[in-house]
Amino acid sequence: MVLSVTLLLFVLMLIGVPIAISLSLAAVGGLLASAELIPLTVVAQRLFTSIDSFPLLAILFFMLAGELMMVGTMAERITQFAFACVGWLRAGLAQVSTLACMFFAGISGSGAADTAAVGKMMIPLMEKKGYDKGFAASTVATSGTIAVVIPPSIPMIVYGVTAGVSIGTLFVSGIIPGILIGLSIMGLNYFLARKKGYDKERGTFRWQAFGQAFKQGIWALLLPVIIIVGIRGGVFTPTESAAVAAAYAFVVGKFIYRDVTWRDLPAVFIRAATMTAMVVFIIAGANLFGWLFAAEQVPQQLASLILNLTDNKYLVLLLVNIVLLIAGCFLNASAAITILTPLFLPLVMGVGIDPVFFGLVMVVNLSIGLITPPVGLDLFIVQGISNISFDQLIRGILPFIFVLVVDLMLITYVPQLSMWLPALLGT
Repeated sequence: MVLSVTLLLFVLMLIGVPIAISLSLAAVGGLLASAELIPLTVVAQRLFTSIDSFPLLAILFFMLAGELMMVGTMAERITQFAFACVGWLRAGLAQVSTLACMFFAGISGSGAADTAAVGKMMIPLMEKKGYDKGFAASTVATSGTIAVVIPPSIPMIVYGVTAGVSIGTLFVSGIIPGILIGLSIMGLNYFLARKKGYDKERGTFRWQAFGQAFKQGIWALLLPVIIIVGIRGGVFTPTESAAVAAAYAFVVGKFIYRDVTWRDLPAVFIRAATMTAMVVFIIAGANLFGWLFAAEQVPQQLASLILNLTDNKYLVLLLVNIVLLIAGCFLNASAAITILTPLFLPLVMGVGIDPVFFGLVMVVNLSIGLITPPVGLDLFIVQGISNISFDQLIRGILPFIFVLVVDLMLITYVPQLSMWLPALLGT
């Protein structure tokens, strides 16, 4: 029955049914095909109880903070600061795109939002400068994956709720891996720029431009600091930090930068609510699908299968990573986390792997799914912005996928990269 339900899910997605509806319909089909008579009222109960969670409110508020950031000039100011920091390097525009995404990651927590915000500004500039469309689009799409690793991260919130672990600790664990991924993308940018002859003339770092950009963007740049320090200092919970972020973004945009008007707010609220509804609907459908798997004792069967092959935690992590990489090609990160966490968490904990560390590995792994076909969301966003063929985009993205997989292996097998900072801060 499990195989039939999984096959039904993929058929529904292949014919274009939205993923949340595909998950729900596949689960309903599984209930109807079950040997036990399960009333369909369970569907409504599971859909509701799966989203009846206070921490999930953080998704709405971080979405709102991101929308407020983009409707004003906060996004532009952050990009200008990134220009002052790395715009003088070789492949300067590509480096700016990556660094800007790293800054945006500390505000929105959404890979799609970061990719759209940076892509609209940077891809046209890179094309005018003579960058290949495939390289420009691939750089921005890959840089957008950092948003789900550097806190705040919506997939981390989903994992924290699903696994019952500290979201604050998850946030802190993503800081160093997120910086590592950003630096590795910038290193690849430099290598490809030298190979293809982009930006042969390099500029020099100018303290005056840096100071001016920092002064103009300081209020926007403070937001990630407020979130992390506030959570770490016990001033507010991760959920409350999201509300603080939204309120801060509004106050800065409306009263300090004065570029957010009252007329902007209805559209901002609608976009934030729409994006939140999409994510929450996916979580609800995935929870129902995962509940069906749990009822069929799939976690126990999976654990038994893997442990019969090996009980070495390093090999277990390798096998789990392979499954997650494949799942990320077809499932949204929130859906994959909701479905697969109950399957894998008992297994990895049974071989001595910390659940917070596993959550970080899971999020990093599934972030790669944002740029892998056939459903990589960041790919479709940059394709729409750059008007590039999908074949050309895939050719451009392959070196970046390779670098991200190398980063994933490094993060997986050097746990100190993610767990050192939480241990230092005592989270």
